[in-house]
Amino acid sequence: MHSALVSFDGVNSAVEAFSAARDRSGGASPWTSEVGFVEHHENGKLVLRGTFAGHYVDVDEALHTSGRGTEEGAVGGAVLGTLLAGPLGLAVGIVLGGTIGSQVGKPNVTDAEPEPLAERLRAAVPPPGSAIVLIAESSDVDQMVAALGPAGKDVTRRALSEEETAALRSSLSASPTASAGPSEEGEEAVEASDSRGS
Repeated sequence: MHSALVSFDGVNSAVEAFSAARDRSGGASPWTSEVGFVEHHENGKLVLRGTFAGHYVDVDEALHTSGRGTEEGAVGGAVLGTLLAGPLGLAVGIVLGGTIGSQVGKPNVTDAEPEPLAERLRAAVPPPGSAIVLIAESSDVDQMVAALGPAGKDVTRRALSEEETAALRSSLSASPTASAGPSEEGEEAVEASDSRGS
């Protein structure tokens, strides 16, 4: 297993470079369905979307709010508001408590973030920037780099050890397996193929 990270200045640059490279390669190359995208915004928040080592990841740290924290904060704020200011305090307490709770509570309603991978990507992609990430066979990495051409001048690539591959897969275990893509036979054929391969 090999990894490649192609860095770009600007949070939209990676997707733009990928689109152009995919069009040049005809879109049929396997690497085009194996990439993930990273956006590292100036506020330090990451957006991870796409395929990372065979798992589909869709995480936007700016959208992480805690449903449980919102509920607990609203209830606590309502009780405190009622005690301090009666009915008006109840309304204000619910709103303020819910808002504070959503931001300080532990997120439980957004996609699970593969934290070890996210922290490495945060360190590797300076803000404001973006990157294309490919974790695949060496030949797929070669094809992607060739398709990117001069746009892919800032490439970091390396072979992953068995231990690194296992740690990466463990980090991504909460994320769903990536789709094999559209099929002429449809979803039932893909599912049947998956069950025979298991």
